[in-house]
Amino acid sequence: MDRLVRYLKESITKMRNMDRADWARELRELVFHAKKQLFSQIPGVSALAGILVGSWVAGTFTNSPVKGFLSSVGITKGGTHVVSTATYRFLSVVLPILATVLTAYVVQKVMKAYREQQLERNMASVALMGEEVRSDLESRIAILDKAREAGLLSEREYRTKLANLYQSYCRHDRSGIEDIIINKLEG
Repeated sequence: MDRLVRYLKESITKMRNMDRADWARELRELVFHAKKQLFSQIPGVSALAGILVGSWVAGTFTNSPVKGFLSSVGITKGGTHVVSTATYRFLSVVLPILATVLTAYVVQKVMKAYREQQLERNMASVALMGEEVRSDLESRIAILDKAREAGLLSEREYRTKLANLYQSYCRHDRSGIEDIIINKLEG
């Protein structure tokens, strides 16, 4: 206990002696770690769908024996539905997994359409740029085409690299929040 009190006293003394630059550095470090914890811990959309369906199943079909009895006689509200063991297993395991998989599928389809739309927008933007920029981009696209023809890139990898290439030539107009949302949607 003595060591803890001594450590706290030393920490308070150090904080009192800190100048503005030290406080700013400590504040930046605090914000970095807070942002890292807050935004890296948010589950993806498909995981949230699975959690919500699992929660619905648990809230609708499960109770403790006492609460189940009280619900069945009308004293309290809660999981009053009685189902067979096989049905409950289906609802508690298969249904949340199915919701997760279907949500991931739908999100990927939506994100694919979004990325295609963004690629078209970037292609139009590059078309308005100077001749040397376009020729540089065309030479890089030719290299990508050769890699695809040689079988080094799948069609999906080719489209991703093409989109990234066009994006590198265009102004990045997305906000940080939009990037976080897109990353969480993609899983």
